[in-house]
Amino acid sequence: MSIQTKIASVLQECRSILLSVHKSPDGDALGAQLALLFALEALGKEVTAWNLDPVPEVYQFLPGSDRIRTGPVEGRYDALIVLDADPPRTGLFGAEYPASRLINIDHHITNPRAWELTWLDPSASATGEMVYDLVCVLGVPISRQIAINIYTSIFTDTGSFRYSSTSPKSMRIAADMIEAGAEPWQVTEQVYESFAYRRLKLLGSVLSEMERTEDGCIAWVVVTEELFRRYGATAEDTENFVNFVRSVRGVEVAVLFRQIGENEYKVSLRSKGRVDVTRPATALGGGGHKNAAGCTISGSLEQAIGRVISEIRKSTNSPREDRSLEYGRRS
Repeated sequence: MSIQTKIASVLQECRSILLSVHKSPDGDALGAQLALLFALEALGKEVTAWNLDPVPEVYQFLPGSDRIRTGPVEGRYDALIVLDADPPRTGLFGAEYPASRLINIDHHITNPRAWELTWLDPSASATGEMVYDLVCVLGVPISRQIAINIYTSIFTDTGSFRYSSTSPKSMRIAADMIEAGAEPWQVTEQVYESFAYRRLKLLGSVLSEMERTEDGCIAWVVVTEELFRRYGATAEDTENFVNFVRSVRGVEVAVLFRQIGENEYKVSLRSKGRVDVTRPATALGGGGHKNAAGCTISGSLEQAIGRVISEIRKSTNSPREDRSLEYGRRS
């Protein structure tokens, strides 16, 4: 019996189901979560979606986004499904989980598979692609609500079908979602053409301070708490900032350092494909994909930059030092 069939069988036996995703949810996590919510409800299940953080403004167009609850989880459920992350990354649960059956569905290769019912598929372009497979196994017809969410999931995690993770399967699923009612331009407009003024002001300031190593292979930007205050912006306004850095000619790895405390930084790593950024991310306590990974680092900004660049260098098998690692970073 395949893991999809096994999960489907367990869910058929459940009445109440809780769905959750990782902190700071992105388009893949939310699209997968909401698509599965509608699919399970079509089977007559009582479904609750509960995340640590609220839905970012850019994804509030997704059908069902207003149903996602935040804050401490209440109640007991027959099953808990964690999507697009290993369970601790939800940030919601301690040693005990509010369900008798625990299911983890993810496509990040660094997932440790802690739960017995873990479906991990690193070849999937997005967790939404896996949810599509599960919906098919469950025998649920693809409604327009499900279609928009799955399409958005795949669309965002493949960088609008530009990344190397894009596959014939992901394109076929996207086509099926369009036939079921997803409108590509609507999703594109909401995700990439409806930015808040504060976001673009912040982006301009951040990119103006972009730095790179002497060989031009690694480039990075920093978003400080002071910049957030200056422009009235929030963490969600920085989504995809790192991809602008990756687009620089000659850059193989792009890094975004987002300050989350006095001496703490959330680090986002992006690769063009020749460097596996899960290696530095994992070495620094994080995880992710070959081309997209992240971690959190404590210490001064200079220390954070030095540690990350050093780990990236190890992943490129380049032993030489780079004078640009002596920063004196501008604030």
